[in-house]
Amino acid sequence: MKASSVLVALLFASASALRLPSLPSRPSFKRTASIKPLRASGLYDPANVPNAEECDIAQPTNCGEPDGPLAGITRTLNELQEKGFGAAALLGATAVSLSLANGPSSAWWVGLWESPLGPAIGGHALSARAWVNEGLMGVFFFLVGLEIKEELRHGALTSVKKAALPAIAALGGMVTPMAVYAAAQGFLPVAARSLSGLAVPMATDIAFAMAIFGLFRSKMPASSSAFLLTLATVDDFGAIFVLATCFAANVSLGFLGLASALTAALGWIGCGPRKCNDARVFTAGGVGIWWSLLRAGVSAEVAGVLAALCVSTTAEGPPGAIEDPLAERMIRRLAPLSTFGIMPLFALANTGIPLMGVMKGVSGPGAGAAAGIAAGLVLGKPLGIFGFTWLATKLNIADMPTGMGNNHLSIVSMLGAIGFTMCLLLTEVAIPAPIQALPKLSVLVASTAACVAAAAWMSKLPDLKQRRAQPGDLYG
Repeated sequence: MKASSVLVALLFASASALRLPSLPSRPSFKRTASIKPLRASGLYDPANVPNAEECDIAQPTNCGEPDGPLAGITRTLNELQEKGFGAAALLGATAVSLSLANGPSSAWWVGLWESPLGPAIGGHALSARAWVNEGLMGVFFFLVGLEIKEELRHGALTSVKKAALPAIAALGGMVTPMAVYAAAQGFLPVAARSLSGLAVPMATDIAFAMAIFGLFRSKMPASSSAFLLTLATVDDFGAIFVLATCFAANVSLGFLGLASALTAALGWIGCGPRKCNDARVFTAGGVGIWWSLLRAGVSAEVAGVLAALCVSTTAEGPPGAIEDPLAERMIRRLAPLSTFGIMPLFALANTGIPLMGVMKGVSGPGAGAAAGIAAGLVLGKPLGIFGFTWLATKLNIADMPTGMGNNHLSIVSMLGAIGFTMCLLLTEVAIPAPIQALPKLSVLVASTAACVAAAAWMSKLPDLKQRRAQPGDLYG
């Protein structure tokens, strides 16, 4: 119990160290220039609209004014998300789950998430945890898919030249942690070695990393935000690909074919000549793809990404209607649901780790996986992102983003080591259930360490809006 108290205290200390700011008396939406006409013409380039900030899942207030009966709540939650309260909610949920899993109600709390819930699908009933991991997480992956689509159509992935450096950084952030993981096994006793978690440290929690970055946005060059978001997007795309291909079991080709057909049909509806702008169509299509993938034996949450890629980023309402593109409307509506609902629920379901069980597995293969994950995240991630980026610029493959220096790159590299939800999801599917406790704890500790280190580093930087430019200054 003492160990759990220390961990909970560490999580709360991390949350308090973020120094969350208070909200302004009135919400202030940052989009100051319309980019829709340029997008519609196909001539959109962010450099041509200097006062417009891009709509993305890290800054949902840039996606326009909320509408509908819940507009006020949506606006407030989006403001809270941008000020880092989503990260605090995630840490708080983790602390609650750890406390309950190591207190008098431990058996009830652990059993709650393992209990079958709802109707049987494909001959078996999903547990409460499975409904969160493979069901609700589909909404989170839908948002990630929308971000990927926005970057492919209007952002840093529209051309090879734009995508080169963050894609190279993401590649380094995926392969280096796995190499460090494998190397770490050589320093362990034979009985403790395990390669089951090799893919776990390759992932970055895009929402958490951007939330921590957002707290210190005024201290970092604007280009670093786009760089981090793009590399995390590519990184998550890699993790999603691994989820969909490497951990599929007893694949049913018939249902896999049905999922492919539904995806193709939804893509034609969304991106075809008429460009459907009805969110209900994509909701129904996404549910159909999810059910097909679940029956096919493939990670069903990937359905969220597939459905999102079918959404047109330029489709608007009928002629004469003043309506933002569907992708932007869905981001501003779903971002608060994901940040303050689904992600904390995911933490509650997956971080209830009985520490007594952890102590019993310190000499087995779970220890090897945990050591590899910790080394891969804390050492491999920053080294891979920084090293590949630095080498690419030295070889003149790509240029460093304007205003970014090695100091900023080091911070972005450390933010990339925040694995949290994505790493926990990979742990669930990659590592056998009996030895998952210690690797999960390793993800939590390593991600918290990266979070605190990056926040502390950024807090030492001067505010760029108040600092005078110096000759040869990297900031100006």
